[in-house]
Amino acid sequence: MELKVPFVPIRKKGKLPGKTHQEVYIKEYGEDVIEVQVDAISQGSKVLLVDDLLATGGSLRAAVSLIEKAGGDVAEAFTLIELAYLSPRKHIPEHIPIYSLITLTE
Repeated sequence: MELKVPFVPIRKKGKLPGKTHQEVYIKEYGEDVIEVQVDAISQGSKVLLVDDLLATGGSLRAAVSLIEKAGGDVAEAFTLIELAYLSPRKHIPEHIPIYSLITLTE
């Protein structure tokens, strides 16, 4: 199945070529940096954010901020697994719908 939409990777610092926007986020034992290429997202683009795991919400919140820095607007977020018992959604802006394939409550 072909979606006919661009794929824009958000990666850890140093993994993408060219100029990038960066966002620092706090992890359980320190901090990390994620990046997106400066010209990867067109101004005003609607973005579906896809991530593998929603645990504390830190990396997803950082990705939302990064997309906004690049000029995009996160329309929805999708994760494969959500650790709901960690209450990650409280860290994500309320206007962004989040869908998870698997939600673990304990």
